[in-house]
Amino acid sequence: MKGLRSFLALSLLVSLLASDWSPASAVLDISGILEKKGPRAQEVVSRPTISRVSELSRLPVSARQYEFLLDHPHLSILLARICDPSLDLYSIEVRSDGSSHVNDPAGLAGEVEPLYAGRNSRVYFITGHYELLKMRFHGRMVLVAEYAGASAGEGPPVKATTTSYIRIDSAVAGVVAKMIALLFPRKVDARIDRFTRAVRLVALAVHDDPAGAYRRLAASREIGPDELSAFNRMFLKSSRP
Repeated sequence: MKGLRSFLALSLLVSLLASDWSPASAVLDISGILEKKGPRAQEVVSRPTISRVSELSRLPVSARQYEFLLDHPHLSILLARICDPSLDLYSIEVRSDGSSHVNDPAGLAGEVEPLYAGRNSRVYFITGHYELLKMRFHGRMVLVAEYAGASAGEGPPVKATTTSYIRIDSAVAGVVAKMIALLFPRKVDARIDRFTRAVRLVALAVHDDPAGAYRRLAASREIGPDELSAFNRMFLKSSRP
């Protein structure tokens, strides 16, 4: 389970492991989107085990650039690993239909399916498992990613809001998950800090030294020419907002 398609997957962990579980309320009306997906997705929002809203403010990228990172998950997670070597084991496989398989050998894996892509918003349906304290939790998630720039969605800084609805597929496990959030806040906070730091590092890398980020992506030999060309157009050839 992890959402950011790459960049999103990092935000997903922030949402999943936040210590202050607060009611979620996305600005985007997702009822019609979930109706098309069916009861399994609708149940996640109507009867969540946990719901959470988290925010990352003043990211030094434009809304268009943040959107690019969301929509190019393989490139984004590679850049995240370059910026933060502690993420080296984290991988993502993007399929031709746009869905992704995300895996962290430390105990997180799942399938990410994009349900909606609109202006300044994305909706994903995620199924998978998360391991904590030698227990495995299977579940489903609906993730709503919304973002906006300071000036008509174009100029930095960006504010990104991630709304998560999580349903654990076991009543007992759901209770334990809530207990974990209460009893082990330091462990939870440490995990949050790790991934929020990675998100900011990626944003800083493409803002402060896009040419250096391009060279490191090219040197990895893990990114194809089409994605490299797209990165070049977005962060190097386009004028900075």
